[in-house]
Amino acid sequence: MRIRNSGIVVALAAVITAACASKTADDPNSTHVENISRAALDAARVELEARIASERIVGGAHMVVRNGEVVYFHVAGASDFEDRTPLEADTIMRIYSMTKPITSAAAMMLWQQGKFELDDPISKFIPAFGNTQVLIQDGDSTETVPAQRPITVRDTFRHSTGYTYGDGAPGLKPYYEKEGMLYDAEYGLFPPNMSIAEAADSLARIPILHQPGASFTYGFSTDLLGRLVEIWAGMPLDEYLQQAIFRPLDMVDTGFSVPERKRDRFSSCHKWQDGERSVADKAASSPYLDGFEFLSGGGGLVSTMQDYANFCQMLIDGGEFNGKRLLEASTIKLMFTDQLAGMAGEFRFGLGFEINDRELGAGNAKRSVTAYRWGGYANTAFEIVPEARLFQVFMRQSIPTDHEVAEAVFEIVYAGTD
Repeated sequence: MRIRNSGIVVALAAVITAACASKTADDPNSTHVENISRAALDAARVELEARIASERIVGGAHMVVRNGEVVYFHVAGASDFEDRTPLEADTIMRIYSMTKPITSAAAMMLWQQGKFELDDPISKFIPAFGNTQVLIQDGDSTETVPAQRPITVRDTFRHSTGYTYGDGAPGLKPYYEKEGMLYDAEYGLFPPNMSIAEAADSLARIPILHQPGASFTYGFSTDLLGRLVEIWAGMPLDEYLQQAIFRPLDMVDTGFSVPERKRDRFSSCHKWQDGERSVADKAASSPYLDGFEFLSGGGGLVSTMQDYANFCQMLIDGGEFNGKRLLEASTIKLMFTDQLAGMAGEFRFGLGFEINDRELGAGNAKRSVTAYRWGGYANTAFEIVPEARLFQVFMRQSIPTDHEVAEAVFEIVYAGTD
């Protein structure tokens, strides 16, 4: 199913009240929209605008989709607080780690084609990983020992490879520095200066934080998966994502860079430090305009609210979008199944998605549901609740990450949902 009312996105102004489904417009006295309280949607709008008015955030966009209907879409504030450029419904934003579920879905399309098995060792496809070493640190003393088992493809999906972003232990960072496998030191906004093929070989020379499969460790795992996708697909990651994901899902503004004709829609990224805000990455001069050699499957994409909503709708609809099937329903079920087996305590993660319990409704009507979600470094987030045919997307552009605003407006909507 394609999201109905999708045309609303390009027509909406910088400040949008509630955008409701067409059938609801015929009943303006209704107190609910697709069984979501109008009062809750109004409260979510007030919450977002209050954050902007108090200058706690510069701007934000929040969309709620249920049963394939855009029942609410509110955009407020600016995309650049210095220029006061309005944040628009079709503003292009850095989604960082919200890239990870897209890369994971693209990889599982190749899994369906028999290109790999989840428990294949990655050394089967990248021989450099045939001698993975594990860092052992005892105070100031460090040593490396051979991994007890190979890193598997499943490890790259569920972040159990042992690769970090250069953190995790004092003794690790020098290895990442030596290999050039660090994001920029000032703000952490820009990836290593190399191709992902070169990055994979660099990672293979870096010891991992723990034995493969022993723990959930956030880091370059999905970038490694992105390189595997290139090998399985036989083409660069950007080309494969365009062919396999973006084109069939009408994700017309999603990619690893911002084309010249769209640059007036790109947002700046802000930074909050010691109570002061500044522009960390100015839209007009951002490296994202030309893109990076490093096609980060873990965090390299820019996108829009509508584009990401199309991706979420495909997942809600069991792998189909606008008559085109990308993933089998059984594949999505597998991706939404916890893969950590308790290795991270109560934290659950599938093949590209965190799994989290949510409560819909309030009082005696409250019920527990399962949500699948993730967020991005610059404070973007999404949550999918398949059993309620509901998802929410929130985007703004600011670091450091806290997801506080997304969490606040998501919870307001959940409390008002039957």
